[in-house]
Amino acid sequence: MANFEAQVDIVYLWVDSNDKNWQKKRRKSFEAFLKTNKDDIALYANTNGRFRDNGELIFNLRCLEKFFPDHGQVFIVTDEQRPKWLAQNKRVTVVDHKSIIQKKINPLFASANIESYIHHIPNLSENFFYLNDDIFFGMPVDIDWWFNKKLKYFYDNELHDEYNELQSMLLTPINSSIQSKLWLKEKYKNYKHRNIPLAHAPRPYKKSLLFEIEKQAIVLFNKIREKNFRTWRTPGIIGDLVPRWLEYNKYAEIIHSDFLYIESGSDKIETELEFLTQKFGKIPFFCINDTCDDADALDDRLQSVREGMETLLPNKSSFEI
Repeated sequence: MANFEAQVDIVYLWVDSNDKNWQKKRRKSFEAFLKTNKDDIALYANTNGRFRDNGELIFNLRCLEKFFPDHGQVFIVTDEQRPKWLAQNKRVTVVDHKSIIQKKINPLFASANIESYIHHIPNLSENFFYLNDDIFFGMPVDIDWWFNKKLKYFYDNELHDEYNELQSMLLTPINSSIQSKLWLKEKYKNYKHRNIPLAHAPRPYKKSLLFEIEKQAIVLFNKIREKNFRTWRTPGIIGDLVPRWLEYNKYAEIIHSDFLYIESGSDKIETELEFLTQKFGKIPFFCINDTCDDADALDDRLQSVREGMETLLPNKSSFEI
């Protein structure tokens, strides 16, 4: 079993999309953004599903306590907000954007921009997991497996076509893969790229290595930090380029694994949630991606997800009031 002794912290990005002040900032910011970036906006960059809080973080923390009770500090990165249900708990720290993004001027609505700063969180441990709040551990976490020898990352299940430039009509995971190929092939002549996006998965990182890749790829980091909404010209770095760079330099391996990827917008959502119930506790991770886009918060599919997670994880965590 695990012989890993170092503390492993957890980092989440989170937003309360029901916050009226935040909604006003989003509207005003997007109007301004469109004036100079109309041709660059990424697919689904400003749909409600991109930001909606459907209770994911509450269930994620319940899952964390169930499958990884020995985790280190939990950091919730957010924009002048705090979950209303969050208890005063010494194991959780709410991190405002401004404390890690020193030159922040405009409100940010692009996770790829925000996540490029996560290794700058004060007092963050050397080893940590970065979790989107819709990505959950699905079985007891063996830190030795995730961190010792080589960090673990995962391929998605589908190949994508060969491209030599970013594509305006493709989703971010594919553009991230394309960007990684272009940058890594230019830097390393013997680099071999696999045209497979990386999976929606927990991501283990070493803080020192993130500072190193930031230094080496500072042009890409700076480029993505210029945009406050997601654009197809600035796909994410942390979730694709970093793992592939780590693998090339023998710090990590990217493998295939048994996991579940569920879309809330699926017309088979009930069946998929039933399958999750059967697999719960037996798979390393799963993702429930909000693809209901601009659906109403009372949409039956979203309610099914909440009810399904409440059934799987009925007990409050120590993080809840």
